[in-house]
Amino acid sequence: MSTLIVDARVEDIARRLLPESVEIKLFDVVTRKFADGPVVNGAVIGAVAALDEKKSIKAALAKGPFAKVDIFEINPDEPKAFSQTIIQLLLGELSTARRDIGEARLAAAQLRSESLGTKARLREIENLLYGLGNPQVSNALAWQPSGRALELAAPDHAMQFLPIDAVGLSAVDLWFPERVMPVIADLSVALVDAADRVYPLNVVAPELGFETGWLRFSLPSPVEGIGRNGRLRIEVQGDTRIALGLALPVPDPRFQVSGPNGPAAEETLALRVWRSLGGVRLPPCTPALSGSRAVSIATTRFVTPQALPRPEIFSLPMTAADHVSTALWENENAILVHPSRSGPVCAVIRDVDLAGLSHISALVTVGHARAPSLNFAIGVAPHGKVDEDGFWQRRIGPWVSGLPAQGWAQAHCIPVDPILGRADLLLAVSLATDVPNDLSWGLFRGFRISCDDIQGRAA
Repeated sequence: MSTLIVDARVEDIARRLLPESVEIKLFDVVTRKFADGPVVNGAVIGAVAALDEKKSIKAALAKGPFAKVDIFEINPDEPKAFSQTIIQLLLGELSTARRDIGEARLAAAQLRSESLGTKARLREIENLLYGLGNPQVSNALAWQPSGRALELAAPDHAMQFLPIDAVGLSAVDLWFPERVMPVIADLSVALVDAADRVYPLNVVAPELGFETGWLRFSLPSPVEGIGRNGRLRIEVQGDTRIALGLALPVPDPRFQVSGPNGPAAEETLALRVWRSLGGVRLPPCTPALSGSRAVSIATTRFVTPQALPRPEIFSLPMTAADHVSTALWENENAILVHPSRSGPVCAVIRDVDLAGLSHISALVTVGHARAPSLNFAIGVAPHGKVDEDGFWQRRIGPWVSGLPAQGWAQAHCIPVDPILGRADLLLAVSLATDVPNDLSWGLFRGFRISCDDIQGRAA
């Protein structure tokens, strides 16, 4: 609030002419004292004196902090002139105040800009220290496929929000339950950050996804900057239809895969997200199981357990005295293989049409929350062959070891013998540690079957 020093002899007329917003401090010229106590120096904008008393009040204020303030005389016969003078004074003060506010805002904006710049540089230093003292590459997120799929066709698109920081991300692996060539050329994948900056991802060697279904989409360099959220945007062009693999359902709708009109499914996309430093070689997205044979794969299909014959126990340890079983759980659409503490148990699904089989993978999971860790393997043999020689161990693929309770994974197998027609599937499960086999629910949730065009007809 602006303050005027007023000669006590003109108090009445000053109060009538001055605005109410102006604070009045009465000053006695004779005693040279203020009536209301001390006055703050910075708030005083001038002094008001009686007509022809300018010199007297100036002399009274000469030895104090108000010696240089402007002094205005009040002429009772011409109050309009005094009012105009005060208005000009207040307008000048207003202009000065606005200029000071503008300069203060400019200074605040500069400080904020410098603060953001400092924060960005500190984050870059933090990232550098992280790179020096931590792994150069890490699997930041992994959602394993569950067997369900989302059909995507133009002009639709799929959007998947990621519950991790987008900074440092360098590649994303997606799982496709069906063959992806040549339709992968019509698929567009991009990472979009919280500021709506788009980072296109390019597919890496799509032929590697023939066997296992995993395809890698990579960025030219890891995402840089200050930490921010990100999401995947997947689009299909032309008349192409493509199936995207889904993971498990999530209760939070923000992370459910969505389409143009809202959530498209209760699940998330099946994916693996990689974070790395620039120039670091990432691990392969899929194991090289059959090498050059992968390029000959002509068809791929995903088969659920309900579409297969009922399983039977084929082999169990001779000393097994605990519970061992296999069954089709129709409500779960899964095949159970319950192992023994004494050793692995192998179930067989007989007489399945797998002509031209090149590769088979199984989605496996430990079904109970209190189950011990389990090992899984899948194998295949020409129909009746394993019944003749009993060598089921040599016909299974690599073991998936130590899968924890409610964990998900994939087991793979390349047929040892050529599959020219009907075949038998071998499902093996064992305990990872020497513990009781209670609640050891080894579940096979589905099978991805790839067949080539060399050994016979395509299935």
